[in-house]
Amino acid sequence: MSLKWRHLEGESGFTLVEALITLVISGLLASALVSMLVGQSRFYERTDDQIYAEQSLRAAFDLMSAELRLGSPSDLLAAESDSVALRFDVLRAVVCDSTGADEATMMAYDTVTNAGLTGGYFGTAYSGPYEEAFEYADSFIPTETGNGSGPRATCVANGASGTGPDGAYATFTGWSGQFTNGVPDRGSFVRFYGKLSYRFAPSTFFTSGTALWRGPQELVGPFNTGASFSYVMDDNSVQNSVSAGDFSDVRAIRVSATAIGDGANRFGVQRTLQFDVPFRN
Repeated sequence: MSLKWRHLEGESGFTLVEALITLVISGLLASALVSMLVGQSRFYERTDDQIYAEQSLRAAFDLMSAELRLGSPSDLLAAESDSVALRFDVLRAVVCDSTGADEATMMAYDTVTNAGLTGGYFGTAYSGPYEEAFEYADSFIPTETGNGSGPRATCVANGASGTGPDGAYATFTGWSGQFTNGVPDRGSFVRFYGKLSYRFAPSTFFTSGTALWRGPQELVGPFNTGASFSYVMDDNSVQNSVSAGDFSDVRAIRVSATAIGDGANRFGVQRTLQFDVPFRN
């Protein structure tokens, strides 16, 4: 007796060939899906590194340009390829009156946080009425002999606003022997300052990376080891460092930095920025 395969009417199913074709197509789709997911993951990682690098550069620019721009060539204390330092005001005041042989009453109109300023460095400077040049007395702060209602009354009598807090009006003594003209005249602009420094130095957070430091505080990174400062001079030349005798010829501080991606940065993402911070005068 011979057996014959017959297709029964109403039966359904897949043949072996159809099943194999389905498996192959499913495999191709799964492979394509995995490839797409891997590609998306790599794209996300690369984009994340790019964003991080760009944010590092933007943060460095915003921080430094806002503060360094407030300085002038006469405020420079150091100008090296890896660091820059300058006198940075923590209080600004106008002299209301010279109330004694060695005494001046003044109104403070602007104070700035001294967070991150180098400890142990301080000083006083002033320029006379209608003068631009400052005379500096490093390591000197005049002695406060009083504040509040008395100094406030003196300042108000000489045209100053009387709406500030008591601490904004004060009398200081001890000027003689520190400045050529001794006690500042009425209308003089007085500055009390500390030392602000920025530097590129090894990071404590990013292995083998360089970070931007403000005084003792690590601010942002990582950058490559080529991050540096240079100095645009009066004659438009650019120097990697400037000696103290040539500080008056500096017109701008140039910052060059290449930020790199966060973490492993296996795609080698880099973003380079160079910008000049001109002095206010």
